[in-house]
Amino acid sequence: MLGLVLGAPFIAAIALAVRIDTPGSILFTQDRLGAGGRIFKLLKFRKFAADWGAKGPGVTVAGDVRMTRVGKVLERTKLDELPQLWNILKGEMSFVGPRPESLKYADLFSGKYADVLKYRPGIFGPNQIDYRNESEMYPADEDPEKFYRRVLFPAKADQDLAYFSRANCWRDIGWIIKGVLVSLIGTVNWRRVIRQQLPVVAIDVIAIASAWVMAVAMRYGFWAAVSEQFAITVTGAWVFPLVVVPVMMVFGGYRHTLRHIVLADIVDQFVIAAVSWGAAFVWVLYVGDRNISLMLLPLSFLIAMTFMVAPRVFYKEYLRRRDVTSRATGGGTSLLIYGTDDRAINLGSLVQRGFPDAHLVGFVDDTGEVRGRSVLDLKILGSERDLPTIKDVHHFDQLWFSQVPESVKLNRIKRWAAENDVEIVVLPALRPFASLEAVGKQTRSLSS
Repeated sequence: MLGLVLGAPFIAAIALAVRIDTPGSILFTQDRLGAGGRIFKLLKFRKFAADWGAKGPGVTVAGDVRMTRVGKVLERTKLDELPQLWNILKGEMSFVGPRPESLKYADLFSGKYADVLKYRPGIFGPNQIDYRNESEMYPADEDPEKFYRRVLFPAKADQDLAYFSRANCWRDIGWIIKGVLVSLIGTVNWRRVIRQQLPVVAIDVIAIASAWVMAVAMRYGFWAAVSEQFAITVTGAWVFPLVVVPVMMVFGGYRHTLRHIVLADIVDQFVIAAVSWGAAFVWVLYVGDRNISLMLLPLSFLIAMTFMVAPRVFYKEYLRRRDVTSRATGGGTSLLIYGTDDRAINLGSLVQRGFPDAHLVGFVDDTGEVRGRSVLDLKILGSERDLPTIKDVHHFDQLWFSQVPESVKLNRIKRWAAENDVEIVVLPALRPFASLEAVGKQTRSLSS
């Protein structure tokens, strides 16, 4: 009762968030097995869309596509369990006990595991601590329900039997304290964050602090930055990273990988950093000298964005060149791509990075304006008239089209290809792509 009263503001806020996020009931109710095998209605805040019903596996895996935006937060924080205080108040659950299982797994409580049902289920316990991030334990290549039946349930049941046969009040209080702490600390997967984000965050911290110091030096001079303006230099060097980096984390500035960063990610970072940079500058004005030049705001921000974006772009380019170099063995199939549009560029990137036995020799295009330029570090070698010469120089085996050429042109090139032992591949004419092309044409005709 005390928990429900003290938690009422949080419960109300979560309920409002669930209702605003997706339509449907706020609470998720499900029949669960209680003490002695009695069935009761377990209460949780709803994490999945209401129309999912009982579809999908009976367990929640990491990144489960069924989860709503609010549901993802609830799953990480475990705040979806708060309504179970009502189950405790009704006597259906305890604060400490085995987790109540779904009826889907009732058949597992046989043999020695039948004794687990002797104990009243609870919110906290050894398994709730050790399996706090259970959703991340499921292998990517195995059915999650089969894995749960084969591995997780026996391990959890053995641990439940080992503990609750000798449980006492003081130990239970210890598990409650541990459970609260683990729920808070485990909200963030620190191991994954350190492995994936620590390097780029460290780069950003150094870049942000360096940008502020450089901006002060450029505005006031180097000696002024380390003498009369030293206090403001030091203040900004710790305030800006302290504000900008956490805001970037919260609002998705680090959700991309360096290998796959694109212009849209950089634009998102620019917007997030701009807002947080302004807030940090106000803080510097408040704790430092309010008479500092306002020119420091845009100057430091532009320097910081340069320092932050440049390593990302250089690293991505390094990986791309490394992949291309490692695959450009000159063996296997040599091919030439006809076209220089977006489709041709993406196709060329796929060939370079995805097929080690394929060797892309370059591009051809009938547009004279692009002749001699480069795509993916490969030359645009010419046009249709240059195919015989290109064939003699590069000895390609296949000619791939990114667009369907007109019939006269295609027949002409096919005759040449047959005479020169070159295979023609018209990508949009292949069966899977042809259906997409037909849908696209139909949509364009309807819109026009």
